[in-house]
Amino acid sequence: MQHHGDDLYNYPNIQINFSSNIWTHADLSLLKEHLSKRLDLIRNYPEPEASSLEKILAERLGISQEEILVTNGATDAIRLIANSFSERNQVTLHPTFSEYPEKKGTGVLRWICNPNNPTGHSRPPAELIPPHDSDDLHVIDQAYEAYTLAPMLTDRDIVNRPNCILLHSMTKKYCIPGLRLGYLTAHRDLIARLRRNMVPWSVNALAIEAGKFLVTNDIHVLPEMAWLLKETQRFRYLLNQIEGCEAQPTDTHFFLVRLSGHSARQVKEALAQRYGILVRDASTFKGIGPEYIRLATQLPEENDKLIRCLIQYLS
Repeated sequence: MQHHGDDLYNYPNIQINFSSNIWTHADLSLLKEHLSKRLDLIRNYPEPEASSLEKILAERLGISQEEILVTNGATDAIRLIANSFSERNQVTLHPTFSEYPEKKGTGVLRWICNPNNPTGHSRPPAELIPPHDSDDLHVIDQAYEAYTLAPMLTDRDIVNRPNCILLHSMTKKYCIPGLRLGYLTAHRDLIARLRRNMVPWSVNALAIEAGKFLVTNDIHVLPEMAWLLKETQRFRYLLNQIEGCEAQPTDTHFFLVRLSGHSARQVKEALAQRYGILVRDASTFKGIGPEYIRLATQLPEENDKLIRCLIQYLS
C-alpha cells in the first residue's frame, strides 16, 4: 500500500488537521443517530453486492442498476479495476493519487483524477472521454467532485460508452472515511466484468445502511461550496504574502504550497509538535519535490492560525 497523507493516528495531540482533503467539520449527528439504532445489523452478513444501495443510487442518477457497482471506498474500486483489466498497459500522469497502478501490457488503461489530487486542478469533461471507437479504457476518478464548482462528467455521459469508467467517493462527499464507501458507473458490459471479480461482502452492513440513509434523505454535510472556495482564495492570498511561500492555483479547497528552501517533512513535524497542526507532506507524491506541502482549507480562524504559525516558524 502506498503512503497516505492523513496520518492523524500518528499524532495524538493535533488540534487542526489540514492534511486530509475531507472536510473535517461535517455535522454527522443525524447519521450517527440513525446508525445507533441499526447496530443489530452487525449480527448478520451484509448483502453480497450492496444491491439495495445500488438500486437507490441508480434511481437517483437516472441509470440502470446494471450500470453501477458499489464498492468499499474508491480505493477498493481502483484495485478492482486494475485487477479486472490486468492485461492492459496502465498509464498515470503524475503527480496524482498514489494508489493508481502502473503496469505494462496490451492496450491502454488510463487513470485520470479530476479534480486532481494533490494539485486541485480540474480538466474539462470533453478532454477526459476517449473517442467512442477507441480501444483505450479511461478511468475517471471524480472522488473530489463535491469540492469544486468546475464542470464534471455525469453518469449519463459515460454509461453508453464502451471505454469509460467513472469513480465516485461517498466517503469524501459525506465525510465518512471510517466507513469506506464508493461506487463506479460504466457501460453494463464493463460493470458485469468488474462484478465477476468482486469479493463477496466487500461492503459492510453499516456502510450500506449509511449510504442508503444519506442518499434517501438527501443529507448534505459539506459547507456551501462558493463560500469554501472563496475562503480558499483568501487563504492562498495570505500564504503568498509569506516570504518563501508559494500557494499554487486550484479549482478545489486543497492545493500545493511550495516552501522555498525548506523540507516539507521537517515543516510537517515542526508544525505538529510545536503547534498541534497537521499538514500533508506532498513530497511523498511521485513527481513532487521535497519542498511541497498540501493544505486543505479549514475554518477562517484555523486558517489564520496556520498563517501565524508558518510566519513564526519560517522566520
